Amino acid sequence: MSQGYSKAKLFQIGKDNYNTLAKYCDLLLNEGYWEKPETVLGKSINEMLDLYLQAVLVQLAVFCGCFNQEERCYIADIPEYNMIGMTLNKEDDEDILYQAQKVLKSPPILLQLLSLRDIEKSTCIGGMFFDALLNTVLAMAYINDSKNVKLTSFILGYYRQISAFIKGSSKLNYVIDERYVFRKISSEELEYSSAMQVTSNGDFEKYKDNYILNKDKSKIRLKDLDYTKNTVTAKQKELTEHEAGYKADGSLKADTESETLQEQTSEAVDEPDHLEKHLEELYSLIGLESVKTEINSLINLIRVRKLREEYNMPTMEMSYHMVYTGNPGTGKTTVARLVARLYKELGILSEGNLVETDRSGLVAGFVGQTALKVKEVVERALGGVLFIDEAYSLSTGIGTNDFGSEAIDTLVKMMEDHRDNLVVIVAGYREEMQQFLKANTGLISRFNKFIEFTDYTEEELIEILKSMAAKAGLTIEEAALNIVKGKLMAMAEEDRIRFGNARGIRNVFEKIIVNQANRLVTKDKPTKEQLSEIITEDVANVFYGIM
Repeated sequence: MSQGYSKAKLFQIGKDNYNTLAKYCDLLLNEGYWEKPETVLGKSINEMLDLYLQAVLVQLAVFCGCFNQEERCYIADIPEYNMIGMTLNKEDDEDILYQAQKVLKSPPILLQLLSLRDIEKSTCIGGMFFDALLNTVLAMAYINDSKNVKLTSFILGYYRQISAFIKGSSKLNYVIDERYVFRKISSEELEYSSAMQVTSNGDFEKYKDNYILNKDKSKIRLKDLDYTKNTVTAKQKELTEHEAGYKADGSLKADTESETLQEQTSEAVDEPDHLEKHLEELYSLIGLESVKTEINSLINLIRVRKLREEYNMPTMEMSYHMVYTGNPGTGKTTVARLVARLYKELGILSEGNLVETDRSGLVAGFVGQTALKVKEVVERALGGVLFIDEAYSLSTGIGTNDFGSEAIDTLVKMMEDHRDNLVVIVAGYREEMQQFLKANTGLISRFNKFIEFTDYTEEELIEILKSMAAKAGLTIEEAALNIVKGKLMAMAEEDRIRFGNARGIRNVFEKIIVNQANRLVTKDKPTKEQLSEIITEDVANVFYGIM
């Protein structure tokens, strides 16, 4: 059971958070926000709360394949009213699921009103409402240990649909973002996750340590939650009752009108989908054809896996950690950075950042310090990719007084602790990486995806050189390119390895720029054409000292 919670405790957590939701609704009712919707919908605000909550719970249970007796009892008993008609009879499921889908396709009227109230009164109860709702949902998911990729996928999908309405006032340094949602799911801490409780008179009171916001003040302290600064968009600041879903006469807009508003508001605050953009950037890299094929196959596998989840079909467990093998300068770090961004767009990671390190960044010289260094580096990488270059160096001293084994042991543990929001990519030479993986049985089980980065050909290195020049606004005359290509082709195999592929060609380009500068300063006033041209004189001796 998650965090040691008994089933009875999870039911109580669900009930406590439901009562918090009800208090937020009472606040809206007392301040007159429900007066117009009630005349149109014909339901009390508490009935609407219960209908919406039950719809979310039903969809979660079906999506995660945990629509069992205990979940059914939870859905029926937690709310005050069984608005959706939940029963233990599976023959009623078709009608129940139809009602749930219908509710969730309609605009989230309660969240819209909370958002409107936040803007008008400089509060952030929309986020508080969502936090309590999330606690209620997670409590049901944990009843039968249903925490898995499906749960994460469902909650993040739901969050993205309604995120436009939980941004709070722009006067407050407050936001619940995707990283917070990831951390919430990963921590499984439910009892004190809600930041606030609200009293009947509209004041916010202390719920746990250091969570205070008074009705007539705009300052808030959120000590223990990972909230970051956010500015509400001008689109959201300008919301009025009419924009929030009402016609001028006070009646509720038709679903199509409200849905259009919701889509427009979401567009104003959500990031655009960059998946295709990142894929295009991957495909535009020079060479690396086998790498592109491997990454593309991996992306397709993840996409199909998510489609299977949407249809509630069985899915195999999948590890996202990878081993990159190959010589230096073959694009391993560049590809790892793109993979981090791609994983973010696919919902695998919350941030999509890349933290690069090596042995020196992980291993200390004294007992106990190595574990602390590893934890610090991993924590910086959470939500993204931790890229460990020359990772095999961690295992070269095992069996001596070296602390590399301590680094590996700590890394394996933290990979398990943060498996839902961390991807580790280790890189190095092929044979050495094989030995590295054998150094700890935990490594072998976690790294089952190998991608080989082959050396660039002479033609590819010349293309990389031309690309570097183009980005700098330079052109290289053909004769100069032929000189560089000839030098590359004449290299012995050992010299070529030391040259460093793209890293070596960058060093060559930097020397070419220096040579051009030394040539041009002898001219009184170089023309624009001369400033933008690389000639044969500029490529002389550029390989000296590089190999």
